[in-house]
Amino acid sequence: MVKKGIGLGFIFLLLISCKMQQENFASDGNIILYPEKYKQTVWGIGFEIQSDAIGSGNNGLPDELHAVPHDLIPSERERLAKEMLSGFRYCRLAGGLYWRGLDKEQKYLQPRWPEQLEEIRQMMEWAGVEGVSLEYWSPAPYWKANNSYVGTGENDRTNVLRCFGPDFKKDPVYHGDTLAFLNDFAEATVRDIQTLKAAGIKTSKWGMQNEPFTNNGSYSACKYYKSENYIRAYTKAAKAVRDYDPNILLFADTEWGFPKKIAPGMNQKEVADLVDAYCIHCIGVDSEKIKDYHKKIRNELPLKPWFQNEYEYLQGGATPKRCLNTVQHIMNCFQIGENPTWYWIHALKPFKNSEASGYSLGFWKSLLPGHEPKDIGKYERWMKGDIITEMPEEFKEMEYLNGMRKSEKKPGVYYSCVINQPVTAYMLVDQVGNYVPEGWTKTDLKVLRSKGTDVVYTRKMEKGKISIPKHDGREGDVYGAPHAIFLQAENMETFDVAVGINSPMKIRSKAIKLELEAAKMKPGTWIYNDFNWNAVGSFVKHMPWDCKVIELAEENYNKDARVFAFERPNGKRTIVVSNRSGKDYTFSIDTNVKSGKWKGYRYTPWERGENTMGKKLKNKKGKVLKMALPNLSWEFWEEQ
Repeated sequence: MVKKGIGLGFIFLLLISCKMQQENFASDGNIILYPEKYKQTVWGIGFEIQSDAIGSGNNGLPDELHAVPHDLIPSERERLAKEMLSGFRYCRLAGGLYWRGLDKEQKYLQPRWPEQLEEIRQMMEWAGVEGVSLEYWSPAPYWKANNSYVGTGENDRTNVLRCFGPDFKKDPVYHGDTLAFLNDFAEATVRDIQTLKAAGIKTSKWGMQNEPFTNNGSYSACKYYKSENYIRAYTKAAKAVRDYDPNILLFADTEWGFPKKIAPGMNQKEVADLVDAYCIHCIGVDSEKIKDYHKKIRNELPLKPWFQNEYEYLQGGATPKRCLNTVQHIMNCFQIGENPTWYWIHALKPFKNSEASGYSLGFWKSLLPGHEPKDIGKYERWMKGDIITEMPEEFKEMEYLNGMRKSEKKPGVYYSCVINQPVTAYMLVDQVGNYVPEGWTKTDLKVLRSKGTDVVYTRKMEKGKISIPKHDGREGDVYGAPHAIFLQAENMETFDVAVGINSPMKIRSKAIKLELEAAKMKPGTWIYNDFNWNAVGSFVKHMPWDCKVIELAEENYNKDARVFAFERPNGKRTIVVSNRSGKDYTFSIDTNVKSGKWKGYRYTPWERGENTMGKKLKNKKGKVLKMALPNLSWEFWEEQ
């Protein structure tokens, strides 16, 4: 009998403690594996490909063919596939964004240039990727109330599915008949899958709408203001896909942290039967948050697998600290969240895109004109704009930020960033339309540029997020140029600026660093983004498709020292341990594998070993393994 008041969980932990004490190891973390107790199967890992152009800071859809693999020379296309992408199972394909060519009626997706789908197919074949996860950022314009991929801003009520627009009753084709519209819309999604199939591309997964909460004027989106609208459209489209190919996995709905758009419909059998898995976004979050997401999904929804399909860092770039967070995010998603798959967002991003460092596993240098490394001694007043010819000498010691100017017929763009110290800011203001920035003090300083003169305003700004206002002054139909800004921090040696979310801006010091890297490369080639690739690539190279996660017990849970265990398809086990605790950390793991023989491989943010297989460690034997990990490192131990 267990005495009343003593929990079974306490007894279980006490037994673990006694067992570990018998091994006589002084360790920070004690773990027991249960190799005969399986959790979920991990199908494999996914990536996204920027197979068409997007503006820097996710701002705009340029016509130029600035895309991978298209913008790589032939040998680099093959190297990308066979060196980086080999081992991934899924390629996330962004319908309406990175696959956005159209037929004449703008109903169906097509290649935007003749070779586009063949380039993707060849890449996948070389890499051994199974298929695409097709997900729409926006349906084709015919199906939108605004007849456009892109809306006008966050309050655009027409950037929605056509049948949910404000004037659908007056629609010249459907005359308010929502059912007829949704039937045609559903058939169009099948046509897109058929187009991929005809090009030799298998569709493994399908999602109706990326982030149905998103509405903006920057890139493709389609907002669903009501869950009932999302559920109605999803049910029709998913049923059509299911009828066409029952093997395609259907998922919903990529809301933040919880699938709240589809959730109200999951008590209806006709809806639930068409949801094979829940999909959420938890972009850049601390790895510890997986516990909370898993608990909420399990407690509030019918039992289905769940996963995230877009991990990156929206603000700022890749860092050693973020590298370890990515490692532990993968580990926790599989071990704690019981996820069957995991996705990083972009294989490659171009050097010129401000978001590239936080988003990519690597960078590519474009073959296109206008993307060559620039004279880094010059200051552009705005990106690809006027050159500053005269400014106060002290400004040259400061950090410099400038924005994108897509058109002089639109207000100078707003952008944001995050700073790690208080600053004195000096903002360059184009004197158009008697514009005066609110909250800024005018100085006597001026900056000359090739086609004008700017007045300098100043103010103090605290650390954290800072915003640079849009310039909405105008003369006639011409608006003032976007503001540029110089920042003087308390300590410039330790000062850091991180680009804001979807901000069309450039940070001079970081742009120069990337330009210097690009200057070493030939056009049409690519390099790794080490801090992101080392984290993701280590799992891609050591974790075959269809591994089974193994149950384990931790005596002392440590959010900064994680453990993950799985069985490979060959029946042998792998143990992954990681440490971001700020000091050395020792694991003692009872594998419950008698006379086990283990090979070890260590990774750090700076070291991935030959072919991304890690640095080889001394082999270990025995039932109990003891590993001492330095801070900011992780290891794979593979049973032989």
